[in-house]
Amino acid sequence: MAEELAPLTGSLFVATGEEGLRAFSRDGIAWIHEQTDREGVLLNQACFANGRCVAAGKYGGERIAFSTVDGVRWTQSKPEGRPYVSQLTILYAEGGRFHAVMCEDGDPPGELASVDGLTWEPRRPLVADRQNMKRDAALRRIAQGGGRSVIVGDYGARLVREGKAPQFTALPGIPARDTLVDITFGNGVFVGAGMHGLRMRSEDGVTWTDRIVGEEGEHINAMIWDGAQFVGIGQGGTYLSPDGRNWKREPNQNAPTIATFGAGVFLGALWPGKLLRSTDGIRWEQVHEFSHHVLGLAHGRLEPG
Repeated sequence: MAEELAPLTGSLFVATGEEGLRAFSRDGIAWIHEQTDREGVLLNQACFANGRCVAAGKYGGERIAFSTVDGVRWTQSKPEGRPYVSQLTILYAEGGRFHAVMCEDGDPPGELASVDGLTWEPRRPLVADRQNMKRDAALRRIAQGGGRSVIVGDYGARLVREGKAPQFTALPGIPARDTLVDITFGNGVFVGAGMHGLRMRSEDGVTWTDRIVGEEGEHINAMIWDGAQFVGIGQGGTYLSPDGRNWKREPNQNAPTIATFGAGVFLGALWPGKLLRSTDGIRWEQVHEFSHHVLGLAHGRLEPG
């Protein structure tokens, strides 16, 4: 099937998911080059860098990654890690390389790096000092900006890296009630969101202020900077703010549980395999449905050769 597909270039959305689902779209509406893999392959991460797209996740107890430059031919790799106790939880691009954060039961988190998503450098410790690292706290999302990178995770886990420092520093004393489900950077600040409408902001990723909560049960699953404002997408309400301090709540319906933004469009997913599209993060329209559930969404560019 792959030989019959035309190579893709330019700005694209990618959706990844169960059974190794991979598919592309230019506008979030029409989906092309859909491919799947073996039963049990779960691709919950996707990222673009160097004109290439990498999708990563697991197959049984192993970590697995697929890489493509044209959206047609995918090459598989197996990043290192202990079977059944390590998993890739964050995939991001920095410094011209793909980076994969690995959480391992009983051990501090690690990080792998690769130029092409095929050959991965040996695992190295993610944090400089494990004393403040919350035990068994899976790390979920990352935001980059202002010369810093900030990772958030379970039980209030929060890690910060300054500039080109080789490792992150785990912040102490953050209560579980301030767990951030997602984080983004825009307008010079980091803004995070979490359970029950939680929102917080930080200029440096270390000191967090302007804590506010919303409706009970209205969890914010995605926080996005769209170039003009922060958009927090919750179940029942979307929160809008130009600065992370002053918020306006707009009721929403059929909001997704994961979302990304690109080319002026919000794209989200709902179980089982539903693709939702929005131009404002408030009004969502189902535009497609895959036969397998979508676990990861990203926007970027493919640049073959």
